[in-house]
Formats: sequence, structure tokens, C-alpha cells
Amino acid sequence: MTGLKQWLTWLVASAALTVALGSAHAQEYPSRPVRLIAPIAAGGLTDSLARTLGARLAERLGQPVVIENRPGAGGIIGMQAAAKAPADGYTLVLV
Repeated sequence: MTGLKQWLTWLVASAALTVALGSAHAQEYPSRPVRLIAPIAAGGLTDSLARTLGARLAERLGQPVVIENRPGAGGIIGMQAAAKAPADGYTLVLV
């Protein structure tokens, strides 16, 4: 009888979990501007590439893409800015 009671408890718990997870809705991505960090100085060929890439991403995503130039220390400053950004998918880094 104990095995049946455990099985019924497991069944009820899994049904409740399924209902709870089924009601969760994911947020549409992207719902705000996306940041593209370019770890190089503005005005060069790589900066032009970043701006072209940003414009195409903005068209496809339907959200603005902000290019942020963070030059210095051989790209380390830009990489640190990307590493410290929230892990939410709204910060990209050009490598």
C-alpha cells in the first residue's frame, strides 16, 4: 500500500508541476535595444563593420542596436565591459 501512496503522491506532484510550468510565458526577444560592444576605436574598418552589422541586426530584430566603442588595452576594456554586462542576451561583443 505504501508504494501506491508514493506513486499517487508523485503523480499529483508532477501534474501540479506541469500545470504550473504550462502557465509560464516567455518574454519576446528582443523587447528593448541591443548593445553591440566594439572593443576598437571609432572610425576604422572594424568600426564600419560593427555599424553595418548593427544596422542589419536592427532590421532583423526590429529593435535598435546601439554600437558602443570601448577601445584600449588591446581590446581588454571592451571585453571586460561585455563580461560585466548582465547575461540576458542584450549585450553582444564584436570579436
